[in-house]
Amino acid sequence: MTTRIFIGLLVFLATVTLIAVVALGEGERMETFDRAQLARSIENGAALFQGNCDRCHGVQGQGIAGVAPPLNSYHFFTSRLQEVGFVGSLRAYIASTITAGRPVKTADWPQPMPTWGTAYGGPLRKDQVQDLTNFILNWEETALAAGPEAPAEAPASGDPVERGKAVFTGNGGCSGCHTVEGLEGAVGQVGPNLTHIATVAAGRVAGESAEEYIHTAVVNPSAFVVTDCPLGPCADIMPKDLGTRLTQQELDDLVTFLLTLE
Repeated sequence: MTTRIFIGLLVFLATVTLIAVVALGEGERMETFDRAQLARSIENGAALFQGNCDRCHGVQGQGIAGVAPPLNSYHFFTSRLQEVGFVGSLRAYIASTITAGRPVKTADWPQPMPTWGTAYGGPLRKDQVQDLTNFILNWEETALAAGPEAPAEAPASGDPVERGKAVFTGNGGCSGCHTVEGLEGAVGQVGPNLTHIATVAAGRVAGESAEEYIHTAVVNPSAFVVTDCPLGPCADIMPKDLGTRLTQQELDDLVTFLLTLE
């Protein structure tokens, strides 16, 4: 009997010890599990962003001038809530905007954002909205580390082609919507491919030279809307204010650069 009691006591102590060891490691195990779940959510969100959002917000969330604001920026993580008067958290703002869209037009963003959540007739489930939210929030650390965005400066080069290229990839916002093969960052899919625009422009509108057509396309993009874009039929969404937003020098340089794309 004494031996049985002793063995039972040993088994009991071993069980208690095992439970204590498991309990002590439970917190770390749960943290590891949560990190793995978040990583999987961010990965899913990245795929959703690429399939649905980058054509307007840019492939790296840098935004596209006249189409959609940047999401991967110091300003977005520090000032957006105050700017729009949202009293909740940034997470709640992102999730609600994805779900319900942004129906209001502004001077900077004339194209309303459609609804994406199923609750408002969109295609994304609640868990997919959460995955997208986690992906966007994942930019916060690097965006804050980069600091406030400095205004783009024209290059010191006296070459108008180089200056025009800087306008195209910088304050003109062209590279976010248009592809130019071989030009870093010019991978936009919303607008027509401009890799050979100088050649194409020469015969696009009867009676217009390539220079005249390109100039008109920049300052009055609705005058001729191209039918074929990488993602399907082109829409008339190109900013209408480039003629006033760019200086005359920047406009001339941009046209000069585009005329080199034969």
